[in-house]
Amino acid sequence: MDRKLPLLLITSDPKNRVQLSNRIRSLQLFDIHTVENSTSAIEKLKNNNFHFIISDIDIGDVDGWCLSSLIRSDIYVCDRKIPIVLLTDTHSERIAEATAKAFGINAVLTKSETSKVNEILADAFSLSLPISSKMTALNVMADKSLASEIELLIDSKFETFTVPNAKDGLAILRQQNIDFLIVDNALPDNTASELIKAVHQELPEIPCVVIVPRNDIEVAEYYMIHGASDFIYRPLNPSRVLNICERAARRNDFMISNNQFAQKVSQLEQSERKFRDLFDEHTTLLENLSSVVIELDKEGKIKFLNKTWRSLTGFSIERCIGKNLLEFIEVDELGAVRFTAKINSMLKLNQTSSTEEVKIRTAYNYNLWVEIKLHKIIKNGVTSGLSATVDNIHDRKKAEEKLSHLALHDTLTGLYNRYYFDTQLSRLTLLASRGDDSHCLLYIDLDHFKVINDTEGHQTGDMVLREVSQILSQRLRQSDILCRVGGDEFVILLSSTTMENAKTIGNNICKQISDTHFQFSNNTYKISASIGLSEIDGHSTAPEYLRQADIALYVAKNKGRNQIHCFAEDDVESTMQFDNMKWVHRLQDAVINDNLILHFQPVWDLEENKVAYFEALVRLQHGDTLTFPNEFIPALERAEDISFLDHQVINQALKSLSSNPELHRVAINLSAHAFSDERLAPLIESKLKNTMSMVIELYSNSLNQPA
Repeated sequence: MDRKLPLLLITSDPKNRVQLSNRIRSLQLFDIHTVENSTSAIEKLKNNNFHFIISDIDIGDVDGWCLSSLIRSDIYVCDRKIPIVLLTDTHSERIAEATAKAFGINAVLTKSETSKVNEILADAFSLSLPISSKMTALNVMADKSLASEIELLIDSKFETFTVPNAKDGLAILRQQNIDFLIVDNALPDNTASELIKAVHQELPEIPCVVIVPRNDIEVAEYYMIHGASDFIYRPLNPSRVLNICERAARRNDFMISNNQFAQKVSQLEQSERKFRDLFDEHTTLLENLSSVVIELDKEGKIKFLNKTWRSLTGFSIERCIGKNLLEFIEVDELGAVRFTAKINSMLKLNQTSSTEEVKIRTAYNYNLWVEIKLHKIIKNGVTSGLSATVDNIHDRKKAEEKLSHLALHDTLTGLYNRYYFDTQLSRLTLLASRGDDSHCLLYIDLDHFKVINDTEGHQTGDMVLREVSQILSQRLRQSDILCRVGGDEFVILLSSTTMENAKTIGNNICKQISDTHFQFSNNTYKISASIGLSEIDGHSTAPEYLRQADIALYVAKNKGRNQIHCFAEDDVESTMQFDNMKWVHRLQDAVINDNLILHFQPVWDLEENKVAYFEALVRLQHGDTLTFPNEFIPALERAEDISFLDHQVINQALKSLSSNPELHRVAINLSAHAFSDERLAPLIESKLKNTMSMVIELYSNSLNQPA
């Protein structure tokens, strides 16, 4: 692999840092950056796009939990969904689970469990360790206004479900995973009391908060006695509602964690007793080790084996004594040659120890990955042989292979992924710059694929993507590289291929995809492919070749789709598409930097002899230049991004209207696309409501000002 994935390791423990670094480095997939505290970590995060983070909790002014919270807030260069693993000296599983859920941690490990870190990385890469979502609350209340008020107050921390009666509430509790329950005691026919009693008997692990009339102590005491965890007075005190709900939701976490801590104490006492027993039985320890123990003579022949050898390999100890250890090393592996040289070096030269990973043969007709640690035995200053321990690392190596595969492949189609494509595009760019053959890049986007996704569902869409990947794979030579880089986007790198041949391949792909019919139930669908082609000729950079193919792809779509278009510097269509994309970027930049300007032109009413209204005219401020609509609107319409401008003009016009009373009436010009924009009417309605609220507030404040 040309480029390794950056991983940030934050720990002030030198021993832990070395152990973790060696373990992770063995994967040969990561570029490890190590820092000792949160201050250094934050500086790294500001400037580097890491793919994984492993951190102690106690790392300085900002602890590991808070640092994770900062990362999840999306303020650093890395993706806010980056996998994060925290290391602790010890922890209660329930508290760790609850706290990790609150801070978005993927996994919490004790430092004694760091041997699992490679498997954790593999699982995180395959997205099987998702960041936890909000806790769930169930409201049981017939009063819709009360339910809405509760949902609004706790929305920031809880996913809320509401049902109008006790029967429905109990049914949901029995069927779904609910973190806590809120019940209005005003449910008809005293059903609130019956519901709380039923929950207390059937599901005592679910905390329950009851809403009671203000200052009605007797009712509150009654519910607390019969199973409620806490109560809220009605009318609601907003500052207390969220606090009480969080306290109730966390109640079981702390109760369960107390039991877990008690169990850990008991387990520790049992472990101490076992240790004393093992110490007393030290004479049998060697035969009960999980590692194989071997002694070799100075010729590399086996002199001693413990019983673990039999359980690991299936070979009897008696038949193996006297044989050379190399007879059990899998000779097809390159590691066997290196291992042979290492043994000879230790027996004849000054090297005293070594660690090697090799495959060994077994009596079960399969090979095992093992780690062999060799140590020289010296007696009276002379090398008399070697001692060795052998550990089964087969599961770990399989996890590494899984991680290596996931790092380079798309999980849906099995094709290479965007990361692998980037590395190979860079490689071909470098080869082309050295004067080797030119290469070609095909950027493929499926036309009308969204129709299948929206009509038949995403699972059916996934089936189509897998079938398309098979079609594309059949068109490739062994030297070509096919990758899936987006939802329905694929790229093909054609090595040592002319533009003419690449265009022929692209036309064949278009035809084969358009000729394919997809049958689901009684519906038949057809899709096509638009393809952009660029030549990797060694005169530009990898990102530029990708940009050229992207521009050519858009041209192919604009020309009617189901065709291939070749990028060329003197191509009018490519140049026009590039200009369109630049104007879209300038518009987005103008919105971000508040450079979208409205000029208000008065329209005079001749009969009334006054200003009838003001017409809002949009301008773009680009540096010191003021750009008028006739220069950028056609490009935005061609790029199908004009609705974005419509929305921003409405927003700016209403903002100006609310802060400038003299603009008593404003006319806003919109594009023709606005008539088909389903989002436009709700946007205008929402902005008008906000504007009216601001105007009323300004008017009220002006009335309260002293004369």
